[in-house]
Amino acid sequence: MAEKKDSGAKPDKAFDPDNRFRYIGFEVHPGKIKDLFKSEAEKEALVKEVRAKRESGMLGREKTTFDIPRIASYEKIVLTITSLVLIVSLFLPWFSGYREFVVESIDTTVVGEQAMLPDSLGMQMTDSSALAAGMIGSAEATGTQVAGRVADATASQPVKDDKGFASVSSQRKRQELRREYEKASAVGSLLLMGDVLSSGIILKITGILFLLYMIFSLGGGLYNLYALYGLKGDMDTKALKLKKVMAYAWVPVGIWFFCLILSFFGASYSFDSTETIKQIGTSYGPGTYLSILGYGFYISLACFIMNAVKAAEI
Repeated sequence: MAEKKDSGAKPDKAFDPDNRFRYIGFEVHPGKIKDLFKSEAEKEALVKEVRAKRESGMLGREKTTFDIPRIASYEKIVLTITSLVLIVSLFLPWFSGYREFVVESIDTTVVGEQAMLPDSLGMQMTDSSALAAGMIGSAEATGTQVAGRVADATASQPVKDDKGFASVSSQRKRQELRREYEKASAVGSLLLMGDVLSSGIILKITGILFLLYMIFSLGGGLYNLYALYGLKGDMDTKALKLKKVMAYAWVPVGIWFFCLILSFFGASYSFDSTETIKQIGTSYGPGTYLSILGYGFYISLACFIMNAVKAAEI
């Protein structure tokens, strides 16, 4: 049988050695390629240097990115500090606020003496002082005094001596709005967790997430210290293991942001909020969430962000 020839097959094109220069950018500056070495002596010197390095076991350059440690010495110190602060922050004020209450005080001062004051005028002053006291009492009963301002009320009361002279004294009532600041650490707030978990569904979810946040603060700080100083192996191996753990630092950051979103839905309290700190108001909302968090919480949040960013760099 006659052999069939493939008419569509193309013959192999011969390799042109000059085409290899098209793949390394020599077309940018076309023309004759210059010699890499200025002289044969320079070429022989560089070749001898390369052979000496290979014989000594060095297969790469003197300084490469592979030789740079994943965690530098100063970064190790920073991670140690952030890990310790995460643990200590549990005992710092995570929640803070103040209570408001009105304090009433009475000041009795002598205004002056009225010489030769007849009994009739004394009786008139007594009647007028009684009338003034009645007006003050009615004003206090209707609650017309503004909180935060000092309210003064003066009631004149004549005092007679054995010769018929009378002196006038005044009683001044003063009301002041005072604030009593209170703080609670993460550990101390566990005593109040029952009121939070018994409130609306939004507060229940927020309380559970904050418990998880506390666990991350304690567990993350302890494991970071263990990975930095307790794990065995070279620094590269320990850095990779530390990277896996520190990547979870984004979870507490997400908890803070997610709880902020939840606060916009609001929630009701299962307890009387009038006797508690002012910041919580009568219902739960974003203003309450942001104003009640103390500096201890934000310190821990900053440590989590620093650890998460470093984990992305390793």
